[in-house]
Amino acid sequence: MKPTTPVRALTVVLLATVILGASAANATSFSYFLDQSNAMPGGVNYLKVTISDNMMSGNIDFRVDVLSSAFPSPGSDFGMQTFSFNYNSALTVHKNNIIDIDPSNWTILEDQNAGGGFGKFELQFKGNGSNRTELLTFSITGVSGDSPSDYAIGSTLNTSSGEFFAAHVAGFNNGSGVTSAQFAGSTPVPIPAAIWLFGSGLLGMVVVARRKISN
Repeated sequence: MKPTTPVRALTVVLLATVILGASAANATSFSYFLDQSNAMPGGVNYLKVTISDNMMSGNIDFRVDVLSSAFPSPGSDFGMQTFSFNYNSALTVHKNNIIDIDPSNWTILEDQNAGGGFGKFELQFKGNGSNRTELLTFSITGVSGDSPSDYAIGSTLNTSSGEFFAAHVAGFNNGSGVTSAQFAGSTPVPIPAAIWLFGSGLLGMVVVARRKISN
């Protein structure tokens, strides 16, 4: 027996609500490009930082991707060697608030110069030539009242530097003797239009289904 129209409509409402709810749970997420460099052309998206509010754990999750296609002739030891970021001065954040670091053998330093003329940052992750990576992930825990936007902020240690993030990438070759460089940036990544259209379509389904139920 086929479900009646009200039942089908209710099913649509429930499914759309679940999907929208799941989207809302991940809605507090921001991504930024690092598109400035001390030795490579500016205006190129070299790295991408995504900061998310983990609704399950209450932690703030970081993901830092090296966009390898932006680099000429990456070698076998290509990757990020340092990553620096800031936090809202109204918060109390220490390196022991950082957990689940991958690569796990990277160290955390405080109040470090990022190099390349990009100034000092509150926290810096540091690897070496043997553990460079194209993906760095970690979480911040135990900080009361924080949100992703609290970690996308200019440094209070060097107010002349407005960039939110900085990184050192090595192991490539631009053909002119440049094999490593510093990068920085705070350019927001645009939200794809398809996501807005998808959300609008789901909302439309909910409205239509609710009208069928009420009738």
